[in-house]
Amino acid sequence: MKTLQLLFCSFGLMVLTETVNAGEVNFGKETPTASQVINALDPGSAIQGDGQQQVKSRSIDMSVFSSSPEAGKKKLKKTINHELQKANSEVALSMEILFDFKSAELTQKAQDQLKPVGEALASEKLKNLGFIVEGHTDAVGGDVYNKSLSEERADSVKRFLVETFNINPTRVQIVGKGKSGLLDPQNPGSEVNRRVRIVAIK
Repeated sequence: MKTLQLLFCSFGLMVLTETVNAGEVNFGKETPTASQVINALDPGSAIQGDGQQQVKSRSIDMSVFSSSPEAGKKKLKKTINHELQKANSEVALSMEILFDFKSAELTQKAQDQLKPVGEALASEKLKNLGFIVEGHTDAVGGDVYNKSLSEERADSVKRFLVETFNINPTRVQIVGKGKSGLLDPQNPGSEVNRRVRIVAIK
């Protein structure tokens, strides 16, 4: 029975791995154009561009597979189906937004990076979508501190977008992920983990 469950779980992980190439665009430190942001966040749009950093990848939470080996086959199947459905319906972009050390204040460079994002969110093409702004930190420091800092940073991004581009604040939710969703878990202290992720929601 355990062997069957392990095989089923392995199959599920392989299926999830197969879907890892559409859903999220990571711009890194680059400042995207408003068109690139629209293409990344419009659920009906195909990614266009130079194909370098604009590679879509599904955002799948693999922590759900940390359940005990005794977990039933039905539960595993339900979990896998849920994660696949979530991956298939979610479009998002990630950007490395610069903040001063231990600060939630947006730097001028960060504001410049976010301008095309604000233009895109205020555009006709995305006007019917809501958005979640996720704040992410690196793994330096405690869980509680990083979660709080990531929430403050996500709130700073929301306030900038709402105030600068006259976006209805009800369209933008914030979430502080802290260090729970590292982009580069092999290098937990890396600056690439200090990012903002924007998820489009219908």
